[in-house]
Amino acid sequence: MAQVLTRTQRLANTRNHEANPKGNQGNFIPLSLRIEMARDEARAISTAKGIESPESAVAWDIAEELLSVAARRRTQEPKSAFERYCLEHPGASEARIYDV
Repeated sequence: MAQVLTRTQRLANTRNHEANPKGNQGNFIPLSLRIEMARDEARAISTAKGIESPESAVAWDIAEELLSVAARRRTQEPKSAFERYCLEHPGASEARIYDV
């Protein structure tokens, strides 16, 4: 049986994971799943209360914040050893890009 978390619990998990990514892995929910859950909840709230309601705005803000966290993580991912080598040695033959 899947555990259903409230919005507050999901946000708490998000904040705890960002503060300590190697913390308690028992309550860990992947970011992609949290984004999907936030979108689903925002859609449900928008349908129930209307798209111009304050609750809908808050729900979509939460989804947007999670998307920005995902984007920030993508830009901050460590580069592979090969990518670092190419950056350190731009003249190396391995670092060249050829048009085919």
